[in-house]
Amino acid sequence: MDSILKIFTELPETSKSAIIAAAITFIGVVFAATAAFIGVFVTHRGHEKRFRKQLEHDKEVKRIEREMALRKEIFLGAAEAIVAGIGVIARYADLKVPHDELLHEFNGKRSAIAKVNIIAREETIYAVSAFMDELNATLIHLSLSRHPLILMQIRLTTLMDQINGCGKEKGKLLELMKQLNSEGNTDQHRWNFVKSTFEYEDMKTIEAHQEYTKLSGEFQTDNFTFLEACHRYSLEISKLLIPAVREIRSELELPFDEERYIQMVEKSSHQQTQLINEIFAKFRV
Repeated sequence: MDSILKIFTELPETSKSAIIAAAITFIGVVFAATAAFIGVFVTHRGHEKRFRKQLEHDKEVKRIEREMALRKEIFLGAAEAIVAGIGVIARYADLKVPHDELLHEFNGKRSAIAKVNIIAREETIYAVSAFMDELNATLIHLSLSRHPLILMQIRLTTLMDQINGCGKEKGKLLELMKQLNSEGNTDQHRWNFVKSTFEYEDMKTIEAHQEYTKLSGEFQTDNFTFLEACHRYSLEISKLLIPAVREIRSELELPFDEERYIQMVEKSSHQQTQLINEIFAKFRV
């Protein structure tokens, strides 16, 4: 090091200046290169961080999109099952529908409602569960109320068949009486048999008519009561559905004017009740 300094001091001033200038230039170049490298490194790290954040953001967005798509699929399936469940109440009112067919569509879709418990928030689960509990209780009550009506309907059909059957037998006996009369038949034993048989069929017809008339009145009264119950339960169930609709739309991030929805439900319920009352009034006259 000393030898280098000695050589440097022995150099002419112009050489010293050139060497110093070259050293300064070299240091400047090194400093500039270092600064450039640091700048590039910092910029690269910044880009890398932003890129990593973007990847994490995109990953989170895709996760949310997948979860939302799953929610939509489950909630739409549950909505179809709920509509089918409400529709069962209307089907209960139609006594022509066999009992085994009443719940066929609903039973095929009700498993979709159970999936709500897996994906939904607690508030949604509670709202849907409250609705389903009330619906199940309603269907059990309607089933118990419907069974006696079915038995009455079967009995009315049996009585009408009996009345028609007796009418046919009486018609045959009348034809036989005409035939015996035209033949001039005086066999008193045969005449007594035909007459007693006719009277027996006539008595059965009268008894069947009396029972049919009495039972028909009871059936009409009980059937109207049952129809009114179906209508009332349908309205109550529809109102209980409001909290479930609110929670589901909230989870799907869909706007929901609850007050307006309630007004719509109440208006529809009022119109249905008014129409049902008008129909019942005509049949009861």
